[in-house]
Amino acid sequence: MEDAQNIPFLKVIILVSIIFSLLAIAFYVLFLTFKKRIEREQEALRTAEINFERQISEASIKAEQQERVQIAMDLHDEIGALVTVLKINILNAQNRLNEPDRLFGLLADTSQVIEKTADTIRNISNRISPPTLVKMGIDATLDELVRTINATGKMTINYQSNLSGVRFRLEAELNIYRIIKETINNILKHSHSEKLDIEIKRSNENIKITFNYTGLGLNNAQVEHLLRQEKGNGLKSIQSRINNLRASIRYEVDKKGKAEILIKIPIDEIRN
Repeated sequence: MEDAQNIPFLKVIILVSIIFSLLAIAFYVLFLTFKKRIEREQEALRTAEINFERQISEASIKAEQQERVQIAMDLHDEIGALVTVLKINILNAQNRLNEPDRLFGLLADTSQVIEKTADTIRNISNRISPPTLVKMGIDATLDELVRTINATGKMTINYQSNLSGVRFRLEAELNIYRIIKETINNILKHSHSEKLDIEIKRSNENIKITFNYTGLGLNNAQVEHLLRQEKGNGLKSIQSRINNLRASIRYEVDKKGKAEILIKIPIDEIRN
């Protein structure tokens, strides 16, 4: 009699056990599915990040190639043309040895052409690697760049730094110079601002480079979007150099148009 009464109870226990087993299997299957989904998403993110880094690197290489092509064209077109004028003037001077007045005129023209040739070569050389950078360092080179831009009247730049006399690895200084120059060019082109403040502060840990201006600026999200587009090679070139220095860059702009760009470069990455 008791055995007969225990049968329904055993059935309940067996049923409950089966239900719990099925639930455990279901949860395990869900866990595996969720885990695989997370792994796929992580792999997709890693792939996207690798592709993004590749785009940044390719854009930087493309920008440098374009710069080399432009320099080659300038050498061929501008220097080539000036050298041709010099050759013609020398030939004409040889034919005017008995005509002092015309000879002096040709010599004066030739002197002007030589001066223009020297200026053109100097400008091309500065685009490749400013001589001041090699001789005097990043601070003097930036001061020279700012004075040159201020002389054009396109924008007033106020430059302050505590780098006087400090030297870093030449390659690092060249990277820093090109980051700052490209950033200034972007601000000149797009901000519609008349004034720019640049401040560089060196500490034991890092170098902080701050750009402040009022006009059309960008925030981090907008820059991130532009970096993923086909355009924006200037921003990509900056980001590539930032990555090479293991530095960071932050873009901010408020509703009133006050914009700030902050770059932090670890000192250990640029020491001699």
